[in-house]
Amino acid sequence: MNTPDSSAFKRFALNISITGLLFPLAFGIGACSSGEPAKGTSVTLSNGETAGVIMTVGTDESTTPAPPSESVSGTASTGDDVIAAPTTPKTGATYAFRYQNILIMPGSDAAATLGSVTEDPEIADSMEVDKKGTEVTVRSYTFRNFVIYARPDSEGRYIISRIILSNRDSVTPEGIGIGANADDVLKTYGHKYTDNGNSITYTSGNTDLTFFFTNGMVSDIIYNYNKLS
Repeated sequence: MNTPDSSAFKRFALNISITGLLFPLAFGIGACSSGEPAKGTSVTLSNGETAGVIMTVGTDESTTPAPPSESVSGTASTGDDVIAAPTTPKTGATYAFRYQNILIMPGSDAAATLGSVTEDPEIADSMEVDKKGTEVTVRSYTFRNFVIYARPDSEGRYIISRIILSNRDSVTPEGIGIGANADDVLKTYGHKYTDNGNSITYTSGNTDLTFFFTNGMVSDIIYNYNKLS
């Protein structure tokens, strides 16, 4: 799975600096134009919110924004697309994975939720340290195209804590899968996300939905139950 590394955070920090320089220009554009925001430019919307900015980081760690005439996917070959913006969670969204027409939601009872799935997963237990430093048992259910993790609650029931999609044959109910570009994600889920450097997270209620990017394309998708200790 693609995880943030030091170089990714370094590139993200450089992009934040550039984004700060773009903000004055953004206000001017927001006041003069009611059209679609140009890529590579931070635009202040009529409601006061700031739209996300997609910036392509070149292999030489260049921080030049993608020109308006180029799409994000078209510039991805030059480096990683990092999305930099002050953002908030999307309102009213429900993030859950659907398989065999069964809604699989983080925080739900694993046995009850997966009981109707006809595919038999490979089940294994391992140990993990929680946020309090306590060692807990984690149960994994490995299916053909995705993996579900569950942890016991105070009553001993295994609660779905994480769902990982890392296979092109699995997509979110909204139609985003491995290989989608950053522009696809933003068009589907909007600009109200938390930026993590080389990934972005949408939050609704008890669920965090995170998209990891490599060379401008989605490499991993993770649903997390955010109420775990």
